Amino acid sequence: MKTREEEKLIVLAEERLRHLAEQWFLSEPAFFAVYCTHRVVMNPNISCAVRTGKGRIEYNPEIIDILSDNALEEAVGIEMIRLFLKHPYERRPEHCTGSRMLAASDMAIWSNYRFSYCVITSPDSAGLPEGQSYEWYLAHLPLSGHEDPDSDSDASDSAGQGESLKGTETTETSASEISEESAEDKTALWEEDSVMSEMINDIVRNIKDWGSLAGSMAEQIVASSRSRIDYRKILNSFRASIISTKRCLTRMRPSRRYGFQQMGSKFDFTTGLLIAVDTSGSISSGMLEYFFGVINRFFKYGIKTIDVIQFDWELHGDAVTLEKAVAKMDISGRGGTSFQPAIDYAAKHGKEYDGMIFLTDGYAPEPVLPKYFPLKIAWVCEDRQSYEQHHKWMRKYGRVCYMDLK
Repeated sequence: MKTREEEKLIVLAEERLRHLAEQWFLSEPAFFAVYCTHRVVMNPNISCAVRTGKGRIEYNPEIIDILSDNALEEAVGIEMIRLFLKHPYERRPEHCTGSRMLAASDMAIWSNYRFSYCVITSPDSAGLPEGQSYEWYLAHLPLSGHEDPDSDSDASDSAGQGESLKGTETTETSASEISEESAEDKTALWEEDSVMSEMINDIVRNIKDWGSLAGSMAEQIVASSRSRIDYRKILNSFRASIISTKRCLTRMRPSRRYGFQQMGSKFDFTTGLLIAVDTSGSISSGMLEYFFGVINRFFKYGIKTIDVIQFDWELHGDAVTLEKAVAKMDISGRGGTSFQPAIDYAAKHGKEYDGMIFLTDGYAPEPVLPKYFPLKIAWVCEDRQSYEQHHKWMRKYGRVCYMDLK
């Protein structure tokens, strides 16, 4: 049984949220559109004012009661931005804590928007740069800073996501006092949901007025609504397209037609892969290590040889095996870029390889392929920006994808 005081808080919270929605209908059409796609549900057991996920917007009337109207609008607005960016509907990384996910979400929002009443985690608190994506912050957050409950720069600063007001005293539920356990509570509804993500994408594509949202934030939201290129699928399909085998006769296997009277057959993989690394851009040893790790994982089966060459406006050094490249890769070059030397090398040694992968930022003239170029090509851009700028001409020559290597 709810007490009269509790019922009064619930009614007041409902009225304030209803009034906020009516206000957004006139002044914030973008927020109003995404707000209407979710059910507003009262949940007095949560340790934060508002949380989102699983098609719901849950709120705690007791915590909402201590927030001013401006702070409440900003707190709910942050959740609308999270929904626009689809953070509550992303795939949850294995062994990733709620505080880490919340901190990454806060940083992606903080980099493109400034708040007057709410306190969320800034990239500076973890020594990270501004302007990166949620996925980037999730990958680069230091474990000690955002998964240690005793750390000063803990993601708990953001777990309340607006429950604390700048320059004012608050109750025990202030953001600065919220624990890692509360951060887990905050992200408890976050789980991968492609249906909700696509629904939000449809809303984003139809929005004409972004209200008070900054242009940079609107651009980030629009960019997040574009379909993502899964490099795993691209590389898998590329590998399947270049697999080649050689038939050998053997007495160790019977012939399917004649049994042991005739020699049987076995098929050995003969696939060769050539990787061309563009060394004219900002590719670091760490980026190369990650890239080679992906290549080694995806092309471990069915590939007999993997060789690596470096180029900018010319080739640098001889081709080396992937094992040697992983063990020690000295970046040389750093001049202008031309894909032609790598293409010419591949054409000259075409009998040794079945496929070719370029790792590049794409800033170079289109190469001229020989009339009967023997290899299939896959282009791997170092980030999404490079992909957006160059994928149209790259698709003339083969498959294209990108990895967020920076």
